[in-house]
Amino acid sequence: MPLPDTESDTPPVTRGRQRPGAACDECRRRKLRCDGQHPQCGVCRDTGVFCEVTQRGVRGPKKGHLKALKNRIVHLEAMLETRLQPHERSDLLGDSRNSHDDDGRNASPGSEYEAFVSNGYGLPLDSNPAALSSNNASPFASTAPAPSPHLSDIIQAELYTVPYIPEYQLYLDRVHQSIPILHQRRYLSWSKSSNKTASHQCLQYAMWTLASMLSAHSRHLVEPLYQQTKQMLEDLSVEANDNSSFNTLLAQAWVLVVTFEYMRTYHRQAWMSAGRAFRLVQAMRYHEIDNPVDKRGPSSPQCGDYIEVEERRRVFWMTYFLDHVISMRDDWPITLNEHVICTRLPAPDAGFQSGSNELGPFLSEAMTEPTLKIRSSFNECLILATICGRSLLQNQRYHISKAYGDMTMNWTEQRRWLDTILTNRLQVLSQCYPAPTDSYDPLLLFANILGQATVIYFCRAMTDTAAGPDGPLIGNNPEYIQYQYRALEASTNIISLTSTLRELPFSRIHPLTPIPVFLCAEFLYNEMHNEAYQPRLQELFHVLRELKNVNNPDQSYLDLLPRSCISKTSELFSHSVGTSSPNSG
Repeated sequence: MPLPDTESDTPPVTRGRQRPGAACDECRRRKLRCDGQHPQCGVCRDTGVFCEVTQRGVRGPKKGHLKALKNRIVHLEAMLETRLQPHERSDLLGDSRNSHDDDGRNASPGSEYEAFVSNGYGLPLDSNPAALSSNNASPFASTAPAPSPHLSDIIQAELYTVPYIPEYQLYLDRVHQSIPILHQRRYLSWSKSSNKTASHQCLQYAMWTLASMLSAHSRHLVEPLYQQTKQMLEDLSVEANDNSSFNTLLAQAWVLVVTFEYMRTYHRQAWMSAGRAFRLVQAMRYHEIDNPVDKRGPSSPQCGDYIEVEERRRVFWMTYFLDHVISMRDDWPITLNEHVICTRLPAPDAGFQSGSNELGPFLSEAMTEPTLKIRSSFNECLILATICGRSLLQNQRYHISKAYGDMTMNWTEQRRWLDTILTNRLQVLSQCYPAPTDSYDPLLLFANILGQATVIYFCRAMTDTAAGPDGPLIGNNPEYIQYQYRALEASTNIISLTSTLRELPFSRIHPLTPIPVFLCAEFLYNEMHNEAYQPRLQELFHVLRELKNVNNPDQSYLDLLPRSCISKTSELFSHSVGTSSPNSG
């Protein structure tokens, strides 16, 4: 007897579907079917829970995203066609145009065109960038590929067509707070011009380079942008015949390049680039912008409106800041001497951006003011850097006079004066400013770390140069013990501040932060014979292992030590590796 046709006679059993409309939050949490009743569904009514529906975002790519990507590809193709010879064009693009149809399907995974797009700046992944470069190769080509003359427009297209945050917004959000040398509205005005000078282009590329360094989606552009920026700056330096070729834009670009090279741990290149920045601001006489006897000629640094002059002040003081902080690294000589400076400190950034004609004080006024005043985090950094510079100079003079056999110099009064200024600035930071971790101000956080590092630097210089009846301070001398205790306390404060960096994005950490932190580590390492310093050093090592560095987010601050050009940090790294091994004591 044949079996009944159950498929046709019996209707299929189907599971009831969710009623139209989004389920409420409580039903989603409990994975129950929501009846969609208003103002309260049945489940929420029975359980006495407030019924709330959270609107979910639309899944999938945003409207127009795929079309924007397709237009970007077509734009890059067209740019290559106009820039390359026919045989080069065919090698790069091949038959890529035939590999995507009107419906937007991409090329096959193995095509050269996919490599061209995925590489991000118009070269196949296995190609040699140097093959396209000009004969004027960069002297720094040993560290990164030489710039290509074809990369400039391609990189611009990449930056302008990526459907993310604009590059200038990335710079203003993530870089400007640490390096406040740019007037934002004026930059946005000239950046839209199609007729930019070479100096404008140099600055814009330097800004793009730093912004890409702090952007996850454009990090692949960092090295091409950097090489292009350096090549443009080098070319302008060769072409410059007189001071009329120098301007604020070039100084700003060099400052950004120095900062980038330190972030990338190109330490020796950064030191050489810093020298270019120092000489450039000196050649333009930015150290005497507010000199009352200035004749105000056409090349005078006082010429121009308030914003132009204030930008000159800011780039000069940022150069001064780089000079002093970098010199702390290995007791290098200071280039920009404070005693010949007749330029006011930067005005508060809010006043500068609004063009309110507000002026800052002179450095000597800010350092010797009788009452504690809030200036700005930038000015606090400059004052602390100046104290470091004076301590460094005093230490260098001491060792030189010792070598010459002249030990008659006495700095007792100057030591006390510096100590008083340092104590006052630390008091201002702790009492007059918000907590550094509560403020979105990388310079304020850096000022607090630099302030404690200045204490270490000052105390170390004092123990080296403070001579008593029996020579320099040593052993159980009360003054020596006091300086050592202050330095140890400052190192504890640095460890505490550094530990807070682990929770912060890179944009809130000043690019030069490793310098004072490593200064603290070296001080503790040099005092390892004293048991009181050993746990502090171990604690700092622990923090540095957990603190990611911006050069490579997969690595820690400890990985920066062997890349330093300072021998002390190499020894410090070897010690940190030994203490982290399982068999270490």
